[in-house]
Amino acid sequence: MDDKPTNLPRTQPNGEPLKPITDVMLDRRATQHFLPDEVPEKYLNAILELASEAPSGYNLQPWRFVVVRGEENRKKLQSVAFKQPKIAEAPVVVIAVGMKEEWRRTADEVFREGARRGAGSIEKWEQYRDGAFQFLDGMQQMPVWVNRHTMIAFTAMMLAAEAYGFDTAPMEGFDAEGVKREFGIPEEGEVVALLAIGRAEGEEKPHPGRFELSRVVFAERFGEAWESNDER
Repeated sequence: MDDKPTNLPRTQPNGEPLKPITDVMLDRRATQHFLPDEVPEKYLNAILELASEAPSGYNLQPWRFVVVRGEENRKKLQSVAFKQPKIAEAPVVVIAVGMKEEWRRTADEVFREGARRGAGSIEKWEQYRDGAFQFLDGMQQMPVWVNRHTMIAFTAMMLAAEAYGFDTAPMEGFDAEGVKREFGIPEEGEVVALLAIGRAEGEEKPHPGRFELSRVVFAERFGEAWESNDER
């Protein structure tokens, strides 16, 4: 398995510094329409590399990504995604797929490599693997587990793209079976979401507002009021 990437671009394509994570979180909006401007290869690779660095349970990495750039393929994807214009407009659309069984076939590699790198005893990696299998099999909700972890990587991809100055549109409107059929995704694969990446056309969407913390954050127990002592 690869080591942590060290040669990622440290600036946006225009030479500006990367957006800090606070700006990424506050400025990000779902883009409605895209310009045809390409995403340079080194930046697309960096976005994918950073997505692949996302955490997952036992480091099993159950996500797979199909990068769709060809015009005809984007139109094919559009046809099974409710004909959303942004899919044909954006130069890159990524299909995020969660694999419900493949992680079992790669688990030996993951646990051996983890032990070799110091994450556990090299003599006991099989015990760690078996413990993970026992826990995951006991959950009886494998599709949910796969979806959760794929969305963690998907979100990392979206925020990485925004940090490099690109605009994005996460999408959950599609015919999952149609996407699988058109793009050769195996039966065990769950199409979790689509992410369009490119440059926005037109003005950015305004901030739509968010619930105040007192409505979504609780202290110690659900329903107990969250009271912050922050004096900013």
